[in-house]
Amino acid sequence: MIAWWLLACGAPREELVVLAASSLTEAFGDLEARFEEEHPDVDVVVAFAGTQTLATQVRQGLAADVIASADPAHAEALAAEGLTDAPRPFAANALVLATTGDVDLARLPEVERLVVGADEVPVGRYTAAMLDAAGERYGADWRAAVETRVVSREPSVRHALAKLVLGEADAAVVYATDLAAVDGVRGVALPAELAPPTTLVHARLTSAPHAELADAWMAMVEGPEGRALLASRGFALP
Repeated sequence: MIAWWLLACGAPREELVVLAASSLTEAFGDLEARFEEEHPDVDVVVAFAGTQTLATQVRQGLAADVIASADPAHAEALAAEGLTDAPRPFAANALVLATTGDVDLARLPEVERLVVGADEVPVGRYTAAMLDAAGERYGADWRAAVETRVVSREPSVRHALAKLVLGEADAAVVYATDLAAVDGVRGVALPAELAPPTTLVHARLTSAPHAELADAWMAMVEGPEGRALLASRGFALP
């Protein structure tokens, strides 16, 4: 009777918990499905949030196996605290100016409502570095004028894009990959010399309950299958 019940219900699946930056939502959804195809006894649970939120959860002792960060800084800090192994790069993204109107970077002070990432999140730091560099090109008055147009600083790219889609903003600085799933929003490329490199890294938690599965997941992400799936979602090699 017990044997029949086990066959009917199936043996319990191991649960691999991956914490991932919100910009990875679609790409890691693809990777989750692929990993589970190749490991039918594993249930991959991916929790998405802003990188700073994920780092806080790790520090609070959340049981997880891998963290994928939208920038190296948060991951390196966790490694320095002994909470993760050394982070490894696995993909790159790019900043773009998202808008529902007709504007480019030079004319950014003309928009009425600009949304950017909060200072403590990766996209916010990348944006600040980009605006500082652009200020050197266009002048201090340009940089000051842009600041007057900022109406909110959001905890993630998804929150910033939502403001744009809902008509609560006219432009936002976001990652290029996040525009793929959004209709009615135009992406304006930034001058390459002004856009900082946006590298994504991942690391295994030192307290990972499933260390071997974590290593297998990270190997897939970095391998040919993972790179192909990431590329299909607009990510580049780091």
